Amino acid sequence: MANSIMVIHPYKYEGVWVFDDAATGLEHEAFISGADEVIDKMVVDIPNADKGFTLIFAATPFPGGSVT
Repeated sequence: MANSIMVIHPYKYEGVWVFDDAATGLEHEAFISGADEVIDKMVVDIPNADKGFTLIFAATPFPGGSVT
């Protein structure tokens, strides 16, 4: 089974974690169901993460991926 790795660039907009996806026309799309809280924990040690960072993810684990 092939794995599909996805990449987005979350950033904070008006105090909320959001992302854009030009392919689908999404702009300032907010994260839901607690994902914003997960992002807050993930970026605690990343300076200026609120200005944007790269998030690589997949539905299944992939080589080199980690969850802490």
